[in-house]
Amino acid sequence: MDMRRALEAATATTELELRRAYRRAVAHGATNTGCMPDRERAYSALRLLTLATLRMPDLALCAYVAATFDDDGDAGPLPRALVEVVSDVVAGALRLADRALELHGQSLGYGTAVWIGRALERAGRELDQQAQAGDGDIPFSVEQVRLATVALTRATAATATDPMLVPVEAANGLGHLLAVYLIASAAAR
Repeated sequence: MDMRRALEAATATTELELRRAYRRAVAHGATNTGCMPDRERAYSALRLLTLATLRMPDLALCAYVAATFDDDGDAGPLPRALVEVVSDVVAGALRLADRALELHGQSLGYGTAVWIGRALERAGRELDQQAQAGDGDIPFSVEQVRLATVALTRATAATATDPMLVPVEAANGLGHLLAVYLIASAAAR
């Protein structure tokens, strides 16, 4: 499946499917991080957010190549290896950001369910807006990676100065990452 059809499939995602995809992405992210949950929980939220953000340049490049792979219609099917790289890297970043939110919540005494709910809402809203807007100058997946990078960077910076901005921006970043994961998952089918 090409990225355009994958995006169309992702825009049809229901709320229940968003929740399931989020859980799948967190589990799938272990492939990319190479860490067990106990080891990830030994890191600080700052380190986890930094590790998630470090994945963004690779994700942006791969998302761009995948999104523009067959613009002229002559390249043939999207290489499965490319879709797998996008899927693995976005899942790794999502897993690390999710774990950072979990640890940050534990250290400050807040629950993460509401923030994960906000991430799911963000992903759904972004996909809905894309379905209404259609194609733009910048491929949707690339724009989502850019927005995730900004949000994760803000969350990282906020760990030092504004602790309650961390979950807000982490949730924003998670929503954008989930949108990309949904597209990559649809492309892999």
